[in-house]
Amino acid sequence: MRNWVLITGCSTGIGRALVPLCRQAGWGVVATARKPESLADLPPGEDLRVLSLDVTEDASVALAAAACADLRLKALVNNAGYGQVGPLELLRPEELRAQFETNVIGLHRVTNAFLPLLRRQPGARILQVASMLGRLSIPLAGPYNASKHAVVALAESLRLEVGREVAVVLVEPGAIRTAFRETLATAWGDLPERARGTRYEAVIGRYLALRKGQAERFAMDAEDCARKLLHALNAVHPPRRVVVGRDAFWVAKLKALLPVAWWEGLLRRQYGLD
Repeated sequence: MRNWVLITGCSTGIGRALVPLCRQAGWGVVATARKPESLADLPPGEDLRVLSLDVTEDASVALAAAACADLRLKALVNNAGYGQVGPLELLRPEELRAQFETNVIGLHRVTNAFLPLLRRQPGARILQVASMLGRLSIPLAGPYNASKHAVVALAESLRLEVGREVAVVLVEPGAIRTAFRETLATAWGDLPERARGTRYEAVIGRYLALRKGQAERFAMDAEDCARKLLHALNAVHPPRRVVVGRDAFWVAKLKALLPVAWWEGLLRRQYGLD
C-alpha cells in the first residue's frame, strides 16, 4: 500500500514545489490550501488528494483529518504560514495575534489533529517548517521572527514528548524565491501611513529594497528547498534539523561568533536604523 504525506500551504512556494517531488518519489500526497481552487492545475491521479484546509479554523482542520482516516498517513509537513512585517512600535495587537494564529497556533492545531493518524504508521514523521529567523531576529520583521522562534521551541518540545513514536524534524530555510518574497510589499498594509512623520518613514522603503536585493543575491529556488524536505521524508533515520541554504548556515554562525554589540550595530546600519 502507498504511504501518504499531508502538506499544508500548497498554493505557492515550498509546499507547491514539494507536491510533484513527493509524487515522483512514490508518495501519495494530500495537497491542502485555504483556497483549494489554487490547486486546480495539479495533475490528477490516484496518488493525489486535494483538500481545503484553513489552519486557523478548528472545523476545517477536523474535516481534513477525517478525510484522511482511510490513508496510510506516514508524514505531515507543516508549511503554511505568512510574514507580517513592520516596526513593532507601530504594530497593532491584532496584527501580531493574526501572525501567531497562523504560524504557531495553526501549526499546533494541525499537528494535534493528525498525530493519532501518524501514530498508526511505524516510521512516521512530522516536518515543522520554521526559518533561519527562528534562530536570529532582524529589524522590521518582529512578528515573523517571534512566530518562527516559537515554532522552533514547539518542535523541540514535541520531539521530547512524542519523538520515540513519531519523528519530529525541524526545517530551517534561509531566503527562498517564493511568492512570499515577491509580494512582500503588500504585507505592510497601511503601515506606510502609520509611519508617516515618524523615524520609520524612510526606513520602510530601504527595508523593501534591501530584502529584494537579498532575495536576488542569496535566495534559493523553492524546488531546491523542497528537495531537502523530500530527503527528510525518505530518510530511514530522519534528521532532527534541516538547515536549508548557505545564508541560513553562515548568518547563524556569524551571529554566534560576533559580540552582541557588533552584531546589533551591523544590523542597525544595514537597515538604516542608526
